[in-house]
Amino acid sequence: MVGRTWPITTCIYDDGLPYAGDIMVDRRNVIFILVSAAIFMDMMVYTLVIPVLPSYLLHLGADTVMIGIIFGSFSLSLLLFSIPFGIVSDKIGRQQFMVLGMLSLAITNVIFAVSGNVYVLIFARLLQGMSGAATWSAGLAMLADTFEPGERGKRLGLTMSVMSVGTLLGPAVGGILYDNLGYAPTFIIPSLMAFIVGLLFLAVKQAPAPVLQLPFGDRISPFLKIPRMSVVIMLAIVFGAATYGILEPYMPVYLYRSFSATPTIIGLTFGAMSLFSIIGQPIVGRLYDAHGGRSLIASGLICSALVIVVCVSMPSLYSTAAVFSLLGITMGFALTPMLPLMSDLYSGEGDSNSRGLVYGVYNTLFSLGLAIGPFAGGLLVAAFTFRDTLFLQALILIIIGLASFAVVRQPEYVRKLY
Repeated sequence: MVGRTWPITTCIYDDGLPYAGDIMVDRRNVIFILVSAAIFMDMMVYTLVIPVLPSYLLHLGADTVMIGIIFGSFSLSLLLFSIPFGIVSDKIGRQQFMVLGMLSLAITNVIFAVSGNVYVLIFARLLQGMSGAATWSAGLAMLADTFEPGERGKRLGLTMSVMSVGTLLGPAVGGILYDNLGYAPTFIIPSLMAFIVGLLFLAVKQAPAPVLQLPFGDRISPFLKIPRMSVVIMLAIVFGAATYGILEPYMPVYLYRSFSATPTIIGLTFGAMSLFSIIGQPIVGRLYDAHGGRSLIASGLICSALVIVVCVSMPSLYSTAAVFSLLGITMGFALTPMLPLMSDLYSGEGDSNSRGLVYGVYNTLFSLGLAIGPFAGGLLVAAFTFRDTLFLQALILIIIGLASFAVVRQPEYVRKLY
C-alpha cells in the first residue's frame, strides 16, 4: 500500500478525493498516531490504578484475596476475548473495534470513579480487559494492514515504545491526580481522553474489507503448517510475559527485604526498565525489518535469563537496580519482533483476512503468561526462594531461546514450504 497525502477533511478516506482544508496529511500516519494513542491510553489506565485502587479497596473493606481477584479480572477478560475479537475484526473491519475499545475504556473509568462496591469494580476490570482485547487485537492488525512489510517492524516497534510510555506514566499520573484532585477525577479525566480518541477513529475510513473472506480453517492453517515454529513462538511469548508476571509482584518485596528499598527507589527501578524499553523497541523494530527475528528473539531470551540471574546476585541495591533495568532492553529484543514476525508468518504479505486473529493469538498468549506468572511464582517462592524461582525461570528462558534459534526461520523461507 502506497501512502497518499490528502488535505484534512471531515473524514480521511482510503479512497476517494477529499478536497477541503489546507493541511496535507498522510492517511497512514494518521492511523499510526491514532492507534498509538489508543494503546497509550489503554496501558496508562491499566497502570494508573496501581497507586490508587488498592488503598481504595481496603477502604471498601476488601481483603487481599478480593484485591487479587479484582486485579486479575483484567487478565482473565483479556485472555478470553482477544482471539474472538481478532477474528470478528477480520470480518467486519478494525475501525469499529477501535471505537468500541476506546468507548468501553471510557465507561470503565466512569465506573471506577462512581462505584463504591467491590463487585461492581470486578465488573469494571472485566470490561477494561474487554476494552484492551478490542484495542490491541484490532489496533495492531490495523497497523499491519496499513504498512508494507519493509516498514511494518519499525512502526510496530514505535507503537510498543508508546505503550511503554503509557506504562511508565500511568502510576505517576494516577498518584499526582489522586493527591491533588481526589479519587473520582483520577478516573474521569482519562475517561474523557479515551472518549475523544474513540471519536477520532470515526474520522478514519479504511478500505472496505475484501469480499472474499477466508474460512476459519484456512486462516488457522498457517499455524498448523509450521507446528514446531508455532510452538516455540507461543512458548516464547507465554514465558516472556510470565517473567514480568513473576517480577512485578515479587521483585519489590525482594528489594525491600534485601536492601530496605523505599517505594520511590522501587518505582524508579521499574521506571528505568520501562525507559530502556521505550528506547530499545524502535531500534529492535528496525533490526527486524533489516535482518529478521530469529537472532533477536533468541539473544533477547538468553540475555534476559542472564539479567535476572545476575540482578539477584548483586551485593548492593543500586547495582541490583542497574542490572534489573537492563531487562527493558533484553525483553524488548525477545518480544518486540514477535508482532511483525507473526504477521509475516501467519497472515501473509498483503493478506488482511487473518491479522486480527494473529494479534488476538498474541494478546491471548501474553495475557496467559501475565496470569500464570504471579500464581506460579507465588507457589515457587513459598516452596523455595525468590532467587531459586528466578534461576528456574532463567533456565526456561535459555532453553526457549536456544529452541528459537534452532527452529525460527524467515517468513520468506517458510512461505516456500506452503
